[in-house]
Amino acid sequence: MDCLAWGVFGARRCSSCNVLRHCYPGSEGECAGCSRTIALKRGYCRLCWQQAAFESKAAGGLPRGAVSVLASGERLPFQQLFFDRMKRRRPDSPAHQRGWRSRPKPPPPPAVRPAERWVQLRLFQARRDFTRFEESTDADLANPWLNWALYLAYRRGEARGWRRGVRFAVQRALIILLSRHTSLDVIYYSEVFPALRALDLTVERTVEVLQEMGVFVDDRPSAFDGWLEAKLEGLTPGIRDDVEAWARALHGGAPRIKPRNIKSVWIQVNRLRPTLLHWSDRYDHLREVTREDLAAVLNGLQGSHRSNFLVAARSLFAFCRKRRSIFRNPTRGVRIGQHPYGLVQRLDQDDIDRATEAATTPAARLVLMLAAVHAARTGAIRSLLLDDVDLGNRRLTIAGRTRPIDEFTHQILLEWLDYRRTRWPNTANPHLLINQLSALGTGPVSKIYFAKKLRGQAATLERLRVDRQLEEALTHGPDPLHLAAVFGLDPKTAIRYAENARVLLATAAEEQDPARRDEP
Repeated sequence: MDCLAWGVFGARRCSSCNVLRHCYPGSEGECAGCSRTIALKRGYCRLCWQQAAFESKAAGGLPRGAVSVLASGERLPFQQLFFDRMKRRRPDSPAHQRGWRSRPKPPPPPAVRPAERWVQLRLFQARRDFTRFEESTDADLANPWLNWALYLAYRRGEARGWRRGVRFAVQRALIILLSRHTSLDVIYYSEVFPALRALDLTVERTVEVLQEMGVFVDDRPSAFDGWLEAKLEGLTPGIRDDVEAWARALHGGAPRIKPRNIKSVWIQVNRLRPTLLHWSDRYDHLREVTREDLAAVLNGLQGSHRSNFLVAARSLFAFCRKRRSIFRNPTRGVRIGQHPYGLVQRLDQDDIDRATEAATTPAARLVLMLAAVHAARTGAIRSLLLDDVDLGNRRLTIAGRTRPIDEFTHQILLEWLDYRRTRWPNTANPHLLINQLSALGTGPVSKIYFAKKLRGQAATLERLRVDRQLEEALTHGPDPLHLAAVFGLDPKTAIRYAENARVLLATAAEEQDPARRDEP
């Protein structure tokens, strides 16, 4: 390379090599430092000037810097080349080492809840429209409530491992919501959601900070109330009142009644709704329902439908009898009987292979392994903690039961833990299985997250769990004690799996030896 003039000022063609370079503006001439015909500054080319500045700095700094070095009359022995059109930073600068986007920001100063002085009470609480907030003119960074919120957000972000984008989004949202906040103000969810959603800011993390401050009110309508209102439509007022009180007691609990899972409430109300609509055409109250009416309904049902309906009806009438809205319980003395269980068959190998091929991510392979190898339920997988995995001693604790880790399980766990550490290095979530949303908090992943793993497959997680327990019974013999010890099953469940395996083994033996079919 003949031309050494790599500058940053103006694009010109060097006269010595006819190459377009960024050189000093002005006339060209012979450089006093390198004797090349090139654009000059005070008689020297750019590279000579930069090299002289470097040597003057290395010598401890001369009075006139690079000019003093060049005025000495000595030719520079070499010149440091650098790439054209590149920004030059000091090698020891933080921006050079980490990049300007990664420079650490100073934490906000510690703040506490502002002291509440006497204020004028308000006649009514007016809702505010945060969508009209102008950040350039309405932001008040000196508000003590905002300073307290920013400090709480910083502390929570450090503890939960929030990413940089989440931190900035929460800070911007708090500035919008708390710039004009006073001690009597309350922030409602209906005010927060439209403003933050329009700006694509995180609502959930902002609400966490507001809840910690004690200034947030969740005014969203209850999904259960809307669902129950739709299910009670069409019932007579007398029946409707009893059914509504019973459903709310199951959902929220009552004296001597524990709250049930929301799915249990859905199932029981849906089972009784067709019959309650039929009774509403004839009666005005549940106290008019007789045992004959109940028997007429039960005679039209068979199997699990009959037992499930009777369980829900017994719960409803027992609740009404307790609150003295009926005189007699028509379900009293009616026996449910033994629940008929069908024969469970093994999964086809093709279904298992398709489920294995569908598990393409480390999380999907982990969930598939826990269900197919260790027969873990979905709830147990969601609640697994990092402390439940002991790779050193090859032990895994699922639902309180410790079991050894085989080589395949060890390999899948190492793959997932390495991916988890790389993907979310700063998360504070103690659960083993996390995703992009739960990594910002401390709770487990949602149930919908599991539904995405093997959607559309015949070998679902529940079928894989059942198949694993049935395989154990077929391999080691139909021994309910062995099944209860390995998987921690209830005695009745272990007996049911053992009976299922005994029938499958007997059927397989008859198929292999047709002469045994005629034996008594």
